Amino acid sequence: MSEASADALTRHYESLQSKWHVVDRSADYSRLVVPTGNNVEPIHRWFHLKEAYSNQLLRRVVKDAGLQTEDGFAVFDPFAGSGTTLVSAIALSEEFGIDAHAVGVERNPFLYLLGKTKASARLKGSKLVKPLATQLVAVSKAYRELQAVRVEIPPSATLANEKYFSPGNIGSLLRLRMAIDNASAGIIRDIFRVCLGSAVEPASMLRRDGRALRFEANRKPRDPWDSFTSAVEIVAEDLKGITSVRGSASVKYGDGRVPHKYLKEDAKFDLIVFSPPYPNNIDYTEVYKTEAWVLGCYENSLDMRKQRLSTVRSHPSVRFDETYLYRGLPLERKFDRIVDPIIASIPDDARYRVGRQQIVRGYADDMLQVLINCRRLAADGSQLVFIVGNSVHGSESDSFIIAADVMMGALSELAGWRVEEVRVARHLRRRGATSHLLRESAVALRPV
Repeated sequence: MSEASADALTRHYESLQSKWHVVDRSADYSRLVVPTGNNVEPIHRWFHLKEAYSNQLLRRVVKDAGLQTEDGFAVFDPFAGSGTTLVSAIALSEEFGIDAHAVGVERNPFLYLLGKTKASARLKGSKLVKPLATQLVAVSKAYRELQAVRVEIPPSATLANEKYFSPGNIGSLLRLRMAIDNASAGIIRDIFRVCLGSAVEPASMLRRDGRALRFEANRKPRDPWDSFTSAVEIVAEDLKGITSVRGSASVKYGDGRVPHKYLKEDAKFDLIVFSPPYPNNIDYTEVYKTEAWVLGCYENSLDMRKQRLSTVRSHPSVRFDETYLYRGLPLERKFDRIVDPIIASIPDDARYRVGRQQIVRGYADDMLQVLINCRRLAADGSQLVFIVGNSVHGSESDSFIIAADVMMGALSELAGWRVEEVRVARHLRRRGATSHLLRESAVALRPV
C-alpha cells in the first residue's frame, strides 16, 4: 500500500469519526475487553474462551450508561458466545436485588451449548448439586461398560490424525460422549457435555491460541476421564455456592444478524451489548471444531461447511455468498461512501485482493444488518454498546487497516443510532504498524 493510499485511508477514517466523542478509556476498559478474571470466577471458569470479555464488563457498561436499574432491566446479546453477558446480568440482578432479564443468540453449535448451559445452571444453582452427583455415578458406570465397544471416529481429519490425538484418547472422548448421552438428561447432560468439551484440548497435542489450533510437540496429553471429572468437580463447587437466584436468561440458537427472528414480536431491551467476530481473518468454526466434532455437532464435512458459510463474513477462509442486502435500500449510496474508500485502499495483490474486498464489503453488510435489527429491539432510553478491534491486513508496504470501530460507528448512523462515545479500550500492537487507529474500542450508541 503506497504512502499516499495509507494517508487517504487515515483521512477517511478521521473524517468519519470527526463528529464523535472519541476518548481514551483504557484505564477503565483495557482489562474488561479481555477475559480478565474469568478463569477464577464461578460459572465463567467452566471453559476458557480466549475471545471472551471480562465478567466485569457488563457492570462497567451499566454504570457508564447511567441505566436506571431500580425496576430491573433487560439486556440482549446477539453474539452470546460463552454466555458472559447473560451470566453477568444474573449476578448483577442478585447484587442489586432486582430482576434482570437477559437473552442471547449464538450460531456456533459448541458455543451455543456452552452459553445456554452456563446461563441455565447459574439460575438453578445448588438445586443441581444432588442430581449432578447421582448422574455422574450413572455416567461412570456406562463409561466403564463401553470400554470394549469399538467407536467410529467422526469424519474429521484433525480427530483422525494420530499426531494430534492418540487412538486411546480419541476413543475415550467418544465413549465418554456416548456414556453422557446414555446415562444423563436435561441440564445435567448439558453440563456434562460442557465438561467433556473442556477435556478435548487437554487430551490432544493441540493448543488454541485465539487464531487457530497449533501443534505443540512437547505437550503431554491428559487422560479424558481425569479432565472430565476434574471439570465436574469445579462445576459442583460453583453450584454449591449459589443458593438464591433472580431474573431470567436464555440463549437462542440462531443468526445474530437477524435476532428478531428468535424473539417475541414486542421484545424490547434497555441495553444491547455485544462483541461480534472481528474482521481479522479468524474462522471461529475452525478454532472450535474439535469440541464440536467430539460432541457430535456435525455429522459430516458438509455440515461443518454449512456452519462456516452461515457465520459473519469476517474472514476469507471460505468463499461466502456475495449477496449484499444493503443494495437497493435508500441508504445504498451512503453505505458506499463509507466502504468504497476502504476497498480502494486495499493493495493490488493478485492473491489476496479479492478476498479482502469481500471481507470489507461482506462484514460491513453483515454489521449493518445487526445494527438495523437491533434498533428494532431498542427500548426508549436504551443504549447499545459494541466491542470491536481494528485489524491490520497484509504486511509492511502491502498492509492496510480495517478500522472496524469507525466503520461500524458510521454504519450505525444509517441504522437509526447516534454515536454517543467511542471508548478506546486498548491500543493494539502489531509488528510494523504504528497507526493510532490500531485499537480495540467499546462504542456506545443511542437510538435516534
